[in-house]
Amino acid sequence: MKKALIFVLALALVLSLAACGGKEGEDGGSAVSALTDEELVDKLTAIVDGKTGEMPVETTSFAALEESGFDPNGLFSNWFNGMAVPEGAKIAVNQPLMGQAHVVLLIQPGEGTKADDLKADLDANANPGWMICMTADSVASAVKDGLVLFVMTSGELGLDAQTFVDAFNA
Repeated sequence: MKKALIFVLALALVLSLAACGGKEGEDGGSAVSALTDEELVDKLTAIVDGKTGEMPVETTSFAALEESGFDPNGLFSNWFNGMAVPEGAKIAVNQPLMGQAHVVLLIQPGEGTKADDLKADLDANANPGWMICMTADSVASAVKDGLVLFVMTSGELGLDAQTFVDAFNA
């Protein structure tokens, strides 16, 4: 009798846990990836690989920029009309070594921030004219696996933001 009762209770526990789980892909972008800064940079490098033509670009993380004494928060604020870097976010950035209207960001939102909400904020606050005398005329963003990809680039450079989004979604 005790064994049967234990089995029934264990089965009830398993079923209750299963009932609390949601279907995959229905999390509203709340899934949090657990990538290191290096893994995030590697993932962005794979996305942009071969897509920037002859333009010399560098892919790095905001953490690496901060370690080198550069404050990336000012860049983020310029790109997004005064928005602050989301708390706890990890960001990899692909940008030219010389001033061009091009930036690709791969963002792992911080705990408690939904990727879909962050994407909406970035879309609403994007500043394609952050460069003096240059404007990005191709802007796109996407959410996948709890990460946000955001691209602002220029057709004058022969680039299209959707190319990077397609690579991200592949």
